[in-house]
Amino acid sequence: MMWLPSLILGVWTLFSHSTAESAMQEAKHFVVDIISINGEEFVVKDENGKEATIHVGTETEKFGHLQAGDRVDAWIFPNGQAKTLMILRSGAIMRADREQQKQQELQQRAEAQPEQARPAESAPR
Repeated sequence: MMWLPSLILGVWTLFSHSTAESAMQEAKHFVVDIISINGEEFVVKDENGKEATIHVGTETEKFGHLQAGDRVDAWIFPNGQAKTLMILRSGAIMRADREQQKQQELQQRAEAQPEQARPAESAPR
């Protein structure tokens, strides 16, 4: 009977680690862009262009107001449950940057083109 307390302690120790704790150790880090959001299901694309659907529930730590177009640091469990999402760059800022870059390119092209031929000024008589 001396072994019974040891057995109980061993079993308790074995099962005291919750599934969530074990899963936390398995969460992998990705940098992804949020493509679309439908409730708790997010479609994301990684840096290699691979798309996946992840679940973002109440247990997910979220840093920032997540929107489609955002680039995020994501820690995701193998089952697709997101552990943590943190905005690296807002989609709205990225769109504004792209628009600004387009405007700069248009301006540079306009400046690089030779000036249109101006009508000849009339010579004094």
